[in-house]
Amino acid sequence: MAEPPSPNRRILLGVAAAACALVLVTVARGPVALLAAATLALLVGAVLGLPPLLRHDGIDWTWRSGRTDDVPPEPGIATLRRLLGPAANDATAAVELHQLVRAIADDRTRGRPLTGGRLAAYLSGPPRSLDLDEVDRLITELEALKPKETS
Repeated sequence: MAEPPSPNRRILLGVAAAACALVLVTVARGPVALLAAATLALLVGAVLGLPPLLRHDGIDWTWRSGRTDDVPPEPGIATLRRLLGPAANDATAAVELHQLVRAIADDRTRGRPLTGGRLAAYLSGPPRSLDLDEVDRLITELEALKPKETS
């Protein structure tokens, strides 16, 4: 008993039969028939190809990338933004910024005391808010600190 053709083989046979029919119609009726067949093929392709593309894909396409409030920043960046530009009623930002700078300086110096410079003056004084120029100078001094070599 012969096996029925596989689905891939059926598709191949169908395409081959359609191509043969197209060649025969074109030879018998000319290029107008070829244009009609091409139009019919495009319509069939659109009817069969568009529904899978129009199905819901689980993506929220209403999201607009131009809005800053849609995607909250990473927690560390949001905290840094709050520390560098605190709100008028934020009493803890200056203390947290001071603690952050102290932790970075301690890590870089491995507990050695800081001598001179704006960084040492900032860390020895009470916590206070900084403007961006002061932050830039402190970062420059923090970057200049060479961690102690471990043996």
